Amino acid sequence: MVAKPPLVPHAKPLIGHILNIWQDPLKFFSSAARTAPLSRIKIGWKDACLISNHELLYQILVPDAKKYDKGIQYERARAMLGNGVLLAEGDLHFRQRRLMQPMFNKPSVNDYIDAMHTYSTAMVESWAGRDVVELYPEFYRLATRVVIDTLFSTEMSDADVELVREKMPIVISGIEKRGALPPRLFDIIPTSENRAFHSAIADLRALGDRLVDDRLRADRASGARADLMNVLTDTDDEVTRKDNDRAQILNEFLTFLTAGSETTPSAMAWCCYLLARHPEIQEELRAEVTGFDMDANGSVQAIFGLPLLQAVIKESLRLYPPVWALGRRTLGTTSLGGHELPPGTQVFYSVYAIQRDESVYEDPDEFKPRRWLDDPKKYPRTAFLPFGAGVRNCIGEHFAWIEISIAVLNILQRYQMALQPGQQVPPAAMGALVPGALPIRLRAVVPR
Repeated sequence: MVAKPPLVPHAKPLIGHILNIWQDPLKFFSSAARTAPLSRIKIGWKDACLISNHELLYQILVPDAKKYDKGIQYERARAMLGNGVLLAEGDLHFRQRRLMQPMFNKPSVNDYIDAMHTYSTAMVESWAGRDVVELYPEFYRLATRVVIDTLFSTEMSDADVELVREKMPIVISGIEKRGALPPRLFDIIPTSENRAFHSAIADLRALGDRLVDDRLRADRASGARADLMNVLTDTDDEVTRKDNDRAQILNEFLTFLTAGSETTPSAMAWCCYLLARHPEIQEELRAEVTGFDMDANGSVQAIFGLPLLQAVIKESLRLYPPVWALGRRTLGTTSLGGHELPPGTQVFYSVYAIQRDESVYEDPDEFKPRRWLDDPKKYPRTAFLPFGAGVRNCIGEHFAWIEISIAVLNILQRYQMALQPGQQVPPAAMGALVPGALPIRLRAVVPR
């Protein structure tokens, strides 16, 4: 008989490790990672597994991907996202992913750059005369507008953007908590938090209903540009066309609204926080981007041709990956790390902990962008996975990377960023790894 993976210490009767996870999930997963490459944790009275080794993680995401489904966390998101491409399994996921993928390849992302630049410039220009800006809400508004404008040709009103900013974190937090509890326990407890969760889902789906209807009417009037909505509705494949009925279009709309509004703002905020904390790197990067003309040179190729900018973003994503922890679930008896996992085993992994593995990265908790310039090949691809890997990697990777690049570039061309004296910015591990309060002091840059 093959032995079970070792149990992470400090499990309590009946509740297992749930309290530890709720109290400080980053600390728990980082500490648990030292137990073994594959360890066992208790979610209530049930066993689950935790991967703390980048090679084992890559194994379940790429070569063994078909042995797993997406598991309990994703099931809890279905009330919000239905069978959107993030949650779809099997043939539906394959067809939707294949249909949408061309919209997110580098040539297509070039078509979104003007909108990204326009919204980013407007945000930065609105800061004129302000000494301090709370960055995360600014980035949340920016990312929400960009994803819906570029992919669905829809300009959101200020009220709609604020509704998303208010309601989406309630939904994401509720999904995360439900992912660490026995099935449906939350849904049978009539607490104010539970009611707020279901109310927020209803509000966001109602918003999506209205915006999708508006967009479909515009398309029928031939007043909308080619976008993801056209891709979903104008396919010649009969099966795919049936897949994308009105309900499925709403699911996809809400999927991209959720992904675009939750993860990218986090990445932008952490990148700016780290630059503000390291003024010498900020000045070196400003020297690189000074004089870069987005109007004349704004292309994916040109933006990826700014090496320090890309290294700064990459190092920021290593330290603070927006999607900081996820999971999979075994479909059958599965071999992993020398252990046999029975069908239905939930397998969690913390990208946050894996990307700070001291056996891979020197000074893993330090912000050192030049590690990606001086000797990038020494770091295995399997140890840097902020966008996942394999058939389930983030479809919007290039989209997000360019959007972050443009925002950071526009800020640095106009402002110097600094932290308040003694300022601490603790991360909050919600659906995305978001910063706490992040007021940044601004000083206008004198053109060189």
